[in-house]
Amino acid sequence: MRDIEASTPARFNGDPRRLYEASGSSGRILIFAVRLDTFEAEKNTRVFYIGTNDPEDLTDLRRTMLSSFRTLPIAAEYIHRGAYDIAERYGKDTFLLIKWLGTSRLPSLFAAKSRIDDLAGRLRFLPANLSDRLLQAVSHILPSHLPKTMGDYRNRFEHHLLIKAGGDCIGETRDYLQKRFCSAAHAAFFECDPTEASAAFLHRFAVAGAAVRYRIVHAREVSDIVALDIALPRNTTQWVETLPASIERDIRKKLYYGHFFCHVFHQDYIIGKNADWQQVEHQMLAILHQRGAKYPAEHNVGHLYKAERAVVSHYHELDPCNCFNPGIGSTSKLLRWRNMPVSSNTPHAIN
Repeated sequence: MRDIEASTPARFNGDPRRLYEASGSSGRILIFAVRLDTFEAEKNTRVFYIGTNDPEDLTDLRRTMLSSFRTLPIAAEYIHRGAYDIAERYGKDTFLLIKWLGTSRLPSLFAAKSRIDDLAGRLRFLPANLSDRLLQAVSHILPSHLPKTMGDYRNRFEHHLLIKAGGDCIGETRDYLQKRFCSAAHAAFFECDPTEASAAFLHRFAVAGAAVRYRIVHAREVSDIVALDIALPRNTTQWVETLPASIERDIRKKLYYGHFFCHVFHQDYIIGKNADWQQVEHQMLAILHQRGAKYPAEHNVGHLYKAERAVVSHYHELDPCNCFNPGIGSTSKLLRWRNMPVSSNTPHAIN
């Protein structure tokens, strides 16, 4: 990740360097595992909230910290104002439920939610996705859940970056931000207190499901969501996307958020009712290919994307019978990989 001049992404799902045994297996093998902590949690941490109207400020910050800091931050999360707004309204219940009940109770809450929707599906006079609509209605009447400092930055700045630093990185980050933004007219930062720090990262978490809630609430105006997770090359400086008018006209809302230092972005596009969302997605992917991006970055290819050659070879080595998860990545669904289509991205058919 520190190699900021590299023309390849820092990490992505189909990286041939990371395809080893269970890594990148995509359900092609049966895994029995025990989850363990990978490293000791940092006890002394601080969160810095940065806002700017010039994306070059964040570009310079990223390149400086990656190339010169002795210790890197624990996390650096980006949120665009558009994603901030959607999450503030349509992710509010997620934010509050986690804040009040914690993450340990989420599985039981989701189970209850499924039961409510199942019941609503049997009673025709009730709307679809009843639980989401109820949660949205309740959250709408509750008071604002975000700190005033965050709201002020939302009004002032288009681009938001949350940096969580620990140990020696705290002082290094604080000193850099004070020098870099102390006199900037179009950018600023503040060091979060514990309440602000928790709210900032919880709001970032709520962004991920906000687009789905928007689609449910506005089902009459939305055809679907194009949800992309992409990895940009490490040397990318123009990371803010500019779409052609032919695509923009079909989009109602755009949500940009991601893991800024490794240049992995989640880009959710809410497509208007009369538009062809699949055509929009294909146009998007063509643009991303021209930018040197890799996709999917974090999620699997599933049945939406064509797996690259190295990934398909990995699948075949793990599962020569093609018994686990057949067909993912636009591969053969037949036993022993028969009739594998030949393309630039897939190996020859296996008979």
